Amino acid sequence: MSSNHEPSISSPHSVMVVDDEIELATLFKSFLQNEGYDAVSFTDPHVALEYFKETSPRHSLMITDMRMPGMCGLELAKKIREINDKIKIFLMTAFDISDLEDNSDFKVACIDRLLQKPIRFSELRGMINTVLEKN
Repeated sequence: MSSNHEPSISSPHSVMVVDDEIELATLFKSFLQNEGYDAVSFTDPHVALEYFKETSPRHSLMITDMRMPGMCGLELAKKIREINDKIKIFLMTAFDISDLEDNSDFKVACIDRLLQKPIRFSELRGMINTVLEKN
């Protein structure tokens, strides 16, 4: 893997961010690093999945966008769950989230939190702290 995806070793928790919009992926990664987490970001869900296959034990949380070209966030979450069923997964979308909870893929993926874009970092901080403190 390329070195720009390698997290530092300072935090006990590593967070993966997957969003096809490079600006958002970079913004989330910077926010997480400023919060003291190791963070890696990806704009391609296929690349993120391959990276996760190689590094799964180190990750505590994945935050992924729902709609991405090539593989949607739910499909990615299901594949991640098959590799590591302990990881926490946040799914974010700019679209209506009310229909998602009845989706069978949503149930299989065991999404920990649904995030409605735009996301306030102050709220995201609290959600991350809550789910990672339970580990």
